[in-house]
Amino acid sequence: MWTKSVQKYALLPPGSSRGSAAHCLPGDCFESQLRTFLFSTLGVSSVVGGGIVSKRKPRKTRPPIDKSRIEAASKRAGLAGSGSSDSAGKRARGKRSPSSVASSSSAARGNVFQAALQRATGRGGRRFSRHHASNASSVLLPAGDHLAKPVFWLWAAGIAFAFVFAFWPTWEWLELQWRNEPDYSHGYIVIPLSLMLLWMRWDQFPGVRRNVDWRGLSLIGLGVGMRIVGRLAYMDFMDGWSLVPLVAGIVWLLLGAPAMRWAAPAICFLLMLVPLPYRAESLLSWNLQGVATTLSTIMLRILGLPAIAEGHTIWVDDDQLMIAQACSGLRIFVGMFAMAFFWCATVRRSWIDRTIILVAALPMALWVNALRITATGYLYGWFPSPASRHLIHDWSGYLMIPLAAGLLWCVKVFWERVYRPVKIHDHTERLRSNVVPS
Repeated sequence: MWTKSVQKYALLPPGSSRGSAAHCLPGDCFESQLRTFLFSTLGVSSVVGGGIVSKRKPRKTRPPIDKSRIEAASKRAGLAGSGSSDSAGKRARGKRSPSSVASSSSAARGNVFQAALQRATGRGGRRFSRHHASNASSVLLPAGDHLAKPVFWLWAAGIAFAFVFAFWPTWEWLELQWRNEPDYSHGYIVIPLSLMLLWMRWDQFPGVRRNVDWRGLSLIGLGVGMRIVGRLAYMDFMDGWSLVPLVAGIVWLLLGAPAMRWAAPAICFLLMLVPLPYRAESLLSWNLQGVATTLSTIMLRILGLPAIAEGHTIWVDDDQLMIAQACSGLRIFVGMFAMAFFWCATVRRSWIDRTIILVAALPMALWVNALRITATGYLYGWFPSPASRHLIHDWSGYLMIPLAAGLLWCVKVFWERVYRPVKIHDHTERLRSNVVPS
């Protein structure tokens, strides 16, 4: 076997042919031995590391292997080892077969090469082994191995208690906004929807990291910094937004980066808890009021009513429709964006499809709000009593939410029917499908 590998890979001296059976010196066979060593190392590492290992690149600070030192050391060791191996072969040539002699000589040369490689690499080899040992900490374990342990749930309960206790003033402010601001009354169901989002994506969970990933402290530090800035600058919304990087950092620290990427949609969904800054909310509401007034006036004219827009007011005959800030459509806009985001996080579609659904939520919200104002103005002409108009105003707002959800569902179904995922077939699958089992 050694002779064949030498004849196939070794650099033969000038004047010798590849068909000859003469053995070459270890210095001449360096390239073949190095290839054999590297191939065997890669094969063993691929079998042993059969788990899911992170794609972190090896360190670039490892000193390069000096090839001249390996050649010199292998030549010196080869001269000493060849004499001993040849003398031992002469003494036992009559007692052993040629195959055993070839195997013993190849084993001796392999040991010589390994010793020369260890002496030449020195500290670099130890760094290489330490690097592969450090990769063992990034192996992902199944979630059941951790969820079945009571210690995991004790740690989770302790972290949740500390998290709620540290942000208790923030939670009080958020609950006050949810209770008093109709545009943010959806905040009570954001956390249950986030947990539901994790449950629906459970089949895609990558696993838990074996050890703690200290890189998660970067996001935790970002969250703490945002909270400090929010307290010093009296920006309550910044204090609420600090929840998102803090939760992401805790997941990254305890479960690993793959688990953090898996939970990223549910963590980003927590932004729906926090109201918008006052200036941004006022500017957005003002622009939405203008768009709703213009669209509603056009739709009322299409229905044959003499509608005239004056600022944020619509005159229909002698009736006056005031488009207040509560009727700007901000509430339905936030609700439709939340539904679109929830759908994008649960389906396995391309990023282009998800982006289109998110972008389509804005014009659909504007159209639904304008349709509500148009229906209200049209029905006011048929029911002039104040009690009837109050009932029409309230129920048109209630029916706006299921109408928006149904419209978004129709767009989703249409997009899935038109752009179906295409299964790619290669020639091997086609050949397998054509084979008839016996």
